[in-house]
Amino acid sequence: MTDEEIIDYFKTALLPDTLRLDRACTQHEVKEYVPRNIELMLSNPKETGARLRLLNIINALEHPYDGPGIPSC
Repeated sequence: MTDEEIIDYFKTALLPDTLRLDRACTQHEVKEYVPRNIELMLSNPKETGARLRLLNIINALEHPYDGPGIPSC
């Protein structure tokens, strides 16, 4: 996805407060996190971390994790 496609995706996406990304990761405060990372992505195009985090959120929105959690000791 291009940066423009990522921005367009989040313009219409319904963002939850908390999102389970995978077995080990849960993203809290998604509604505040996404605009912050879009701003980072646009301000520094060579830094790919913000773009990767946004793509992980898109993936989690489109394919919700429904597997087991991390077992407690």
